[in-house]
Amino acid sequence: MTEAVFQLEPIVLEEITRLSIGLPPLPPTIRYFDDFENELRSIRNLADSALVAVRLDGTSTKIDFTHYRPGELILKHVFVDFLSRLDPHSVALRYGSLQRYVLRRGITSLLHLIAATPFDARSHWNTSVLSDVSAVETWALRALLHSLCRLNIGHWSPPATSIIRGLKSPKVDRYRVVRAGDCFLPLDQQAMIINHIDSMCGKLAADPAALEHDELRDVCMLVMSFQYAFRPGQIARIELADVRLFSTGAVHVAVSLIKQQDNSKRIRITRKVKREWGPLFNELVKRREAGTLQPEEGVPPRLLFGLTPSGVSRAIMELTEELTGDAWSPTDLRHTAAQRLADGGISHAGLTEFMGQTSDRIANVYFDTSPAQAQRINEALAISPIYSNLAKIAKTKTIDKVMLLGLPSDQQIGAVPHGVPIAGIGGCGLGQSLCTKNPVLACYTCSQFMPLGEPEIHEEVLESFRPVVVEFASASRNNQQSPAYGQLKGTLDAVRRVVEELRANQTGEDRE
Repeated sequence: MTEAVFQLEPIVLEEITRLSIGLPPLPPTIRYFDDFENELRSIRNLADSALVAVRLDGTSTKIDFTHYRPGELILKHVFVDFLSRLDPHSVALRYGSLQRYVLRRGITSLLHLIAATPFDARSHWNTSVLSDVSAVETWALRALLHSLCRLNIGHWSPPATSIIRGLKSPKVDRYRVVRAGDCFLPLDQQAMIINHIDSMCGKLAADPAALEHDELRDVCMLVMSFQYAFRPGQIARIELADVRLFSTGAVHVAVSLIKQQDNSKRIRITRKVKREWGPLFNELVKRREAGTLQPEEGVPPRLLFGLTPSGVSRAIMELTEELTGDAWSPTDLRHTAAQRLADGGISHAGLTEFMGQTSDRIANVYFDTSPAQAQRINEALAISPIYSNLAKIAKTKTIDKVMLLGLPSDQQIGAVPHGVPIAGIGGCGLGQSLCTKNPVLACYTCSQFMPLGEPEIHEEVLESFRPVVVEFASASRNNQQSPAYGQLKGTLDAVRRVVEELRANQTGEDRE
């Protein structure tokens, strides 16, 4: 960093030195609240420390102030201001962005912004900063300048905030993946997740001891992510005391809205767990209170799942990959849950409240990407290609007619759903007599299903069910939350994928 100091204009270096000398002493102790470990932490002797550790989510994040010399003292005062008002995560993210900017551009540009008048800083911003900067770096730089205004450092004072707000950033679409649809789980994979949760409930009811600790913990986290769109940090921070168990079987879970830069805007919301899935949480709380299910090392025992936020993300991605063949992140599940509600006709205010956002503008992106009503019906008819780039067929084996006829009759799938006789589509590894779901309708999204390797058979299923979907759409006035309509929609989407996969396999064999 010495070379960068010599590159500074003498007047800028002189101004930075003058400003540093005129600053008041730094407080001997700075305190902030670590909401993950529920402790009030202290940073001592900041004035004499070049490296400061901030405890976040069970790990330490280090901020190296040597990168900002000769403006180190000024950046320490800004750090104190940030930590007094903002969430520690936001502080760490902003200093990480400032550090990346300085390491790439050198210290000269940053110090020029600090020492210049607001109008000269705006000129430097437009001519130099914007030439090589990321959007997140501009957000951190603007936050730095706002802090200088609050601290009245140099030429910066509260009236200059209007100029700071006018500074431009590179255009970035924060919801590009939502608009592109890359983050949405296909309908058949969503059905696989629901089937897994239901199967875990069945396994628990049959023999609680047969459900492993990790299985129980992971499926409960999957419920919180898939059904209620909570972030990993929110899931990891759920405490045992946040779960209320009622004698009726109802389960309520209180969760904090953590992605708020301003600590004063943090609120708590309560979600009611689906009644059928409540026993999973009852059992999890029972095991945690009994001490048979222990938290990870370093995770406070008061936390329900006993994992760090990164541990929650890792567990959910591993489980979704095991179930669907694709590793879906909690963020993907969150976007999918929001889009599911938008497609179902929820209001802007309802979606905003569900997502835990403070502005309903964010909900607009899900309504913008929601297909029109006619497209929804086409999708339910398994005609629309809306999700064709997103969905992949479950990796289940196929069987031929000889194998199918050789199976016991109980394992040969056949039924008359909605008055449509369906038979010969494949085999069931479990047996229809042991299945708790509707034959045919649930088969295509079930891990026990072994489809017949002839696409023509499954195309007949599509053609048979399409008139039924139209009838239900008309009867329910296209109510997307109608259970029968939703089940048919998911079934036909899965059938179409089976046909596509089988056709693709046939094409590959013909080429060979």
